[in-house]
Amino acid sequence: MMNINMKKSGMIMILLFAIVSINLVSAAISSFPSVCCEKTKSGAFCINTAQTDCAPGFKSAPSSCSQTNYCRLGTCYDSKEGICMENTPQLVCNSQNGTWIEKPLEQTPQCQLGCCIISDQAAFVSLVRCKRLSSFYGIAINFRTDIASELDCIATAQGQDMGACVYEQDFERTCKFETRAECGAADGIVNASSNRTVSEGKKFYKDYLCSAEALATTCARQASTNCYQGKVYWFDSCGNRENVYSSNKQKSWNNGKVAEPDTIVPLNNGNDKNNGNCDYLQGARCAKNNGLTGEDYYCKRTDCSGTAEELGGKTKRMNGESWCVYDTNVGSGLDTAGSRHYREICVDGEVQTEACDDLRARVCFENDDINTSTGSFSTAACRVNRWQFCLEQTDKEECLDRDQRECIWLPSIAGLNAAASSSSTTGNTNTGFSNPTANTGFTGAAVAPLSDEVLLSDDEEAPATTSNRASGICVPNYPPGFKFWNSQEAAAQCEQASAKCIVKYEKKIIGSKKCVENCECEEEAWAAKANNICKSIGDCGGYFNYLGKYTDQGYSWTVDGGKEKFTANTQNLFSSKLTGRVISIDIVQKLGEQNE
Repeated sequence: MMNINMKKSGMIMILLFAIVSINLVSAAISSFPSVCCEKTKSGAFCINTAQTDCAPGFKSAPSSCSQTNYCRLGTCYDSKEGICMENTPQLVCNSQNGTWIEKPLEQTPQCQLGCCIISDQAAFVSLVRCKRLSSFYGIAINFRTDIASELDCIATAQGQDMGACVYEQDFERTCKFETRAECGAADGIVNASSNRTVSEGKKFYKDYLCSAEALATTCARQASTNCYQGKVYWFDSCGNRENVYSSNKQKSWNNGKVAEPDTIVPLNNGNDKNNGNCDYLQGARCAKNNGLTGEDYYCKRTDCSGTAEELGGKTKRMNGESWCVYDTNVGSGLDTAGSRHYREICVDGEVQTEACDDLRARVCFENDDINTSTGSFSTAACRVNRWQFCLEQTDKEECLDRDQRECIWLPSIAGLNAAASSSSTTGNTNTGFSNPTANTGFTGAAVAPLSDEVLLSDDEEAPATTSNRASGICVPNYPPGFKFWNSQEAAAQCEQASAKCIVKYEKKIIGSKKCVENCECEEEAWAAKANNICKSIGDCGGYFNYLGKYTDQGYSWTVDGGKEKFTANTQNLFSSKLTGRVISIDIVQKLGEQNE
């Protein structure tokens, strides 16, 4: 009976196992097939799940994601932050604006690691990541490719720990404030109970000042001040740097321990003489006191102060701000002979002057559109003077296109003729008049800026009474200078324009003659307008040099063959008494009004 029961029992067990097996097989057959979703409805990427979980518009396939083309894995590289992520699908990488590389991490050049040392800290990262971190902290990059592990990198950083390196020299216990690596010694231990060190030979004490009483060195604390990284620091009698300067010596000394500047005193913009925590971004840096009361060094303002004449129209300039200055008038065709442009820049409280190229080959441009919390910030630069093609322009709009050239448009005068013109000549003739005429002519000559030596004398007869620039003439905004010792170069430019005006009269049988044509040419104003064009072409015509001396040998003005000269009043129209830009604009307006 017993055996029979056992057999039955075994049969029952077998049957139960078979039933369970059948149930498992049945469940597998009735489940949904798994597919690889490129993206699921929940926002996950490259997941094996049911087809119904896949997001519309994305790929899916009934296989493992590792076998699909759209979910193959690679390295995702963030070029901005220098971060690499391994085993990342391409779609995931692209969604994060990364660069996907079909290689494992160890084969990706951008992701090769090294030791990035930042001050006394270190990180085992890529080169690009190191650059990013160094830029963030404002510290020069120190990337070590010879360090191949994170442990070695951390050990190197520990070598950058600052502290007191204590040793015996000449039977005295002295000290240097330096890094652990520079000291090359093991850590020392401070015995708090005896207030003395327990050490033999050279020892390194991290975050201790050399003047700390616990170290019992010969270095006396806070013996002087000096600059370090743009801030004012205390220095001990051995010449070792201590903490940032504060008139509260006890707080600054910090019981002989190293302290961050901000924990001792707040940032100083230069207005607190008792605080050495100079903030360069707020306009202060460490500087020699030079006789002022207080310590040897202090936080000096980095902005520049002075008169409006010294600082280009302002009495204060911010650090880094630059502006244009000039010998005399500038722009609108009024630059004087021998003058040049300059760029000045405020650098740490001092004004530095940079001359633009001589002969006005480069001219200064200024932009003061940058607004800050303390006012407008101007920037200036010397750029190429694009004057060469001004005279070729016969259309006013083309002439004033500052994207292409630096030119101005001046009103025309009767009898004006200029070279390089494509327009047809127009003008007056003496046809129909039998009465006498007066021949009034104006030509220009180049003159040396200091000696008044005439370099070009043009006595040739001017063209006929015509004008090829009746609507106006395009001339350089900043007239070029000449090598006055080279008369050929000067002649080539000054010969570009001239004016000849025939004034016609009508005389009756009884009575005096009467002007009937080009009557304005009898006035001095006509010659003054011609001279305005002449001096705008270059160092030509009657004008002033950069020392304020007037030259009348730069033009030839004849009436019926007789030489004429400008009166003093007319000369004053050409002069601005070397006062600069605003007066220059006013002068052009005055001359322009006369031409209207």
